[in-house]
Amino acid sequence: MSFKSIEGMIPPTVVPFDENENIDHEAFRAEVRFLYASDIDGISSGGSTSEGAFLSDKELSTCLEILIEENEKNIPIVAGIIRNSTREVVKAGLEARSIGADALLVTPVFYYGAILEGNYAFFKEIGLKVGLPIIIYNVVPTNLISTRALEKLSEIDEIIGIKQVDPVVLAEMVSVLGNRIKIYGACDALLYGSYVSGACGAISALVTVAPRLCVEQWQAFKSGDQAKAVEIHKKILPLVKCYSEKPFPGKIKELLNIQGRKVGKARRPNLEPTAEEKAQMRTCLELAGLI
Repeated sequence: MSFKSIEGMIPPTVVPFDENENIDHEAFRAEVRFLYASDIDGISSGGSTSEGAFLSDKELSTCLEILIEENEKNIPIVAGIIRNSTREVVKAGLEARSIGADALLVTPVFYYGAILEGNYAFFKEIGLKVGLPIIIYNVVPTNLISTRALEKLSEIDEIIGIKQVDPVVLAEMVSVLGNRIKIYGACDALLYGSYVSGACGAISALVTVAPRLCVEQWQAFKSGDQAKAVEIHKKILPLVKCYSEKPFPGKIKELLNIQGRKVGKARRPNLEPTAEEKAQMRTCLELAGLI
C-alpha cells in the first residue's frame, strides 16, 4: 500500500478516557469501528483531536495498535505526533513504525519557534531516522510553515503532504506545490472550499464528528455533483461553530456523546462544555440529521 496514492476523508480519532483519565480501550474500539464503517479513506490518531499533546508514547502506541487490529479494510493509518524536540518525535515515530503505522502527521516544534533552516533539519532527521512518509501538520501559531518554506521542505523525500488550516494559504500551496505534494484541508468551516481550491481531501475534526456526511460530500464533489456538495456544506457548517472556540477537545467529544458514541470527557485542564453549549450542539446535530 502506498500512502502517496491516498486521498479523501481521514478522520482524526478522539481518545476516550475513563473516570481516572486512563484510555478506555473498549470505548475506543467502538469509536474506531464506527469510523471504519463510514467508508473513510484513512484514519489518524495522536493529533489535536486525539488530545495528542496529553498522550504519552505508550498511550499513542496503544491507540495505534487498536487502529491496526480493527483495520479490516486495510486503509492507511497515520500516527499523529505532537512533541517539541527532534529526539522525541523520532522516538515516537520509530515506535509507530514498529507497530505498523503507514505515515506520520507531525507538528513543527511549538515552544521554540524555528526558522526555515531549523524546520528543514527537524523534518529531514525525522525522515531519515524513521523512514515513513510525513505529513506536516501546519497548526502551530509560533511556527507556521509558509508556502516558501514548504517549497524547501518538499525537497525532503519523506514529506508527502501538509495539513493546512488556513484556506487562503491552502489555495496558494495548491497553486505552487500541488503537483509535488498533497495538500489536505483542515479549515473545518471551509472544507468544501478547500476541495474547490484543489485539496486532495481532509484530515479534519469535522470528518470525525460527521464522517458519513463528509464522505458523502467528498464523493459528490469528486463526481461533479456540486449542488449536493454545497447542500451538505450548509448542513454541517453549524456543527463547526459548536467547537470552533475553546475548549476544543471537550466540545468534539460532547458532539460524539450526544450522538450515542460514548467517548467520555477530555483530559484536564480541558473543560467540559457548558449546558448552553450542549443545547446548541444538540440543535445543530438535529439539523444535520445526526440524531
